[in-house]
Amino acid sequence: MTKEEIAELVAALPQGLDADEFIHRLVNWAVDREREACAKVCDDWQDSFEIDTRGWWASSLCAITIRARGEKAEA
Repeated sequence: MTKEEIAELVAALPQGLDADEFIHRLVNWAVDREREACAKVCDDWQDSFEIDTRGWWASSLCAITIRARGEKAEA
């Protein structure tokens, strides 16, 4: 993440959070954004393959698996 993206995250957090809650929310938000950015790389990579080839399926599975890690973390 860039410094600008981190600054946006900090600015969007509610005021008055204690230090632990602030850090918890900031880290989780940053992890979510990075996870989605990684999944997007897989989505973009998938576009470079012909449909139903091994590379297409591998990149699709990669994106699905990355996003599922976020769902598992929320549970």
